[in-house]
Amino acid sequence: MLALVCAALLTATACADVPLRTQPQVISDDEGAATDAGPAVAPPDKDLSAEQTVRKFITANAQAANDYEASRLYLDPKAAREWRPNKDVVIMPDHYNATVPPDTTQPEDPNEAIVRVRGPRLGSLGPDNAFIPGGRPVETEIKLRRQRDDKQWRIVDPPDDVITTEPDFIANYYQVPLYFFAPQSNVRVPDPRFVLAEPKESLPVRVVELLLEGPSNALAKAVSNPLEKATLDTNPTVKPGGLLEVPLTGVAQEDAEKRQLMVAQLVMSLETVSVDRVRPLSDGRTLVAGHQDWRNGDFPSTNATMSADLTGMALKDGRLVSLEDAEPVPGPAGTGAYQVRSAAQSLDGGLLAVVERAGKRAGIRVGPVDGDLASIDLRAGRLTRPTWRPAVAGSKQSNEVWTVVDSKKVARIALAADNVWKAQTVNVSALDGFGPMTALRLSRDGTRAVIVADKKVVVASVVRTSDSVLLRAPRILQPDTLTDVVDVDWLSQEWLVAATSSASRPVVKLPVDGFGYERYSLSNLELPLRGITAAPDRPVVAANPGGLWEASLPSEVWRQRSLSQSSLSSPFYPG
Repeated sequence: MLALVCAALLTATACADVPLRTQPQVISDDEGAATDAGPAVAPPDKDLSAEQTVRKFITANAQAANDYEASRLYLDPKAAREWRPNKDVVIMPDHYNATVPPDTTQPEDPNEAIVRVRGPRLGSLGPDNAFIPGGRPVETEIKLRRQRDDKQWRIVDPPDDVITTEPDFIANYYQVPLYFFAPQSNVRVPDPRFVLAEPKESLPVRVVELLLEGPSNALAKAVSNPLEKATLDTNPTVKPGGLLEVPLTGVAQEDAEKRQLMVAQLVMSLETVSVDRVRPLSDGRTLVAGHQDWRNGDFPSTNATMSADLTGMALKDGRLVSLEDAEPVPGPAGTGAYQVRSAAQSLDGGLLAVVERAGKRAGIRVGPVDGDLASIDLRAGRLTRPTWRPAVAGSKQSNEVWTVVDSKKVARIALAADNVWKAQTVNVSALDGFGPMTALRLSRDGTRAVIVADKKVVVASVVRTSDSVLLRAPRILQPDTLTDVVDVDWLSQEWLVAATSSASRPVVKLPVDGFGYERYSLSNLELPLRGITAAPDRPVVAANPGGLWEASLPSEVWRQRSLSQSSLSSPFYPG
């Protein structure tokens, strides 16, 4: 598996492109293993009120170094010794409430007080250091006591949850994409995680330790992990000149192909922390014979990409046309042989799936872009725009396309051994209770799916077993904000774009983990929006009654490339 990657590792010079969401940290040139002592912790200010003490405690909770040393300074001695907080970090916006309730709920002792904390819950950092969006609002009461010796308020019963604010979290944590591989593919898969930003000198060490723990809970079972059996023999060491030595053990029996994939994982995952070179070792010896130190330039690009000459398509009067010039595509789908409602082109460009009007119902056809499309034994009141699985290793073309059936079920039309396309069912029981599904897009690496369910953006992992395919670990992104989503697509493996019915944010860009979002410009884009498509290195294209509109960046004014775009609808890029 992944032989194409392995064969090129020693000779390729193209550096894989990793989008950054935070700035790289500069690591120390000092020899020796870095420590995690963390920055010096300042003592609490004097004469804080009970409310101020709680607020300072919540701010300090973003500093997890030394078992929350900074937070424990706001606890009384007994609580400081005994506090064993949960591993999750709950994140609120900065505008939360911390107030002393009415006197009737306060202790009779004037040296005791209760502060009530309330606020929306943006999400939490899980034990796997991955962001988990949403959750129930924060509401907790914290008891304080004025200390006899210095008369300062200190917390006597801290909550089990570690609660902090979004600005404090951003100031103290560093986001890094860890990398794994898509099964049966040569495509890397990003797994966004958060690690403590301080101390900077040991940031690469923390990244390596997290990588060796494996994929996040949400992505587990959906990716392959060449480093699965690897553990650290001793601590990684930051050496002069930006060299990180990673001493592994447990991999001596792995073959050369697997070892090269391990190196790829390490180097790609360390790219954003400014490590110049990585020296992986296996039981004290060079991990890959004949190659000691590795840089990013030693690897080919393993992103999920499509050919530059695939410019996308759109609909015009039930026919498929080129997105670039509105000319009909070759073959029956472009001549009007089918009454096309929506369509999808495979990532390799060779195959087409179209949803057509079949009497009063909807049907689906699959086949070559320029040839006759076979009718599939699948009829429904409604079928969503299809979405293709990428080709697997050893195959030049995709063999599977998905669609949502009547807002409740997901069908995958797969090419069987007899070379016939047949509809099968995807297990979507994990989405029970999420509401009607009105859009579905597979990521271009095939490991995730994004769904519009009950007008919300839901991301789930795609897990394949010997006899089934299922969606696992669904998570609603920005659940309290994005409640009016019309359509969604993958801008890249890390980013999504969503079209909404909101006049204040008709199009938004959001990361795959849902930590934050960015609005696109409002200029020229009128509601209602009816669809959206996106792809790496292509402009985002949105559809409204006035045709198709493009923008390459969130700050750009929406524009029509030509007058012909005013008559087009339902745009789509391959995937």
